[in-house]
Amino acid sequence: MLPPSLWLTVAFALPSLTSSSPSPPHLVGDDFTHLVPRHMLFFRQSTNLQTFDSALGGFPASPIQESGDAKRPFGVDGDTFPDFDTAGQRSCDNQFQGCSKQANEAGNKGDFKVGDCDDQKGKCNEAQKSATVKDFQTGVASSNIGPDRDFPDFDLICES
Repeated sequence: MLPPSLWLTVAFALPSLTSSSPSPPHLVGDDFTHLVPRHMLFFRQSTNLQTFDSALGGFPASPIQESGDAKRPFGVDGDTFPDFDTAGQRSCDNQFQGCSKQANEAGNKGDFKVGDCDDQKGKCNEAQKSATVKDFQTGVASSNIGPDRDFPDFDLICES
């Protein structure tokens, strides 16, 4: 097994040693991301596969995280699922439950109504169907665009 620093050297040297366009290097863990040159495209693994970011009433869709169970690898709020589609649906259902509960507590006359929560649930489910990453092995293409102006010790990473 090669030490991590040697893996990075190999990953960065390979593009210049081949005539084809290789995939960006896949970095495992955050311990080595500071070694990536600025503005370089690289892959990182997702820790949350939920991409829907609307949060009507302040209720975001639950994260879809790796459960650690090989047979049921997708986890949502403590429950595990064998596939992404089922986990994605549960995540959207949980968001709907929180949203609709708040709407009902306001007598369905507040800033949003249960029907609005239904619409959000449909959009959340559509986001899961069109998600580009549906497992924890696929890398997410990311690009380091440099230091954050407000927090110079941290870099800004954009996902493609």
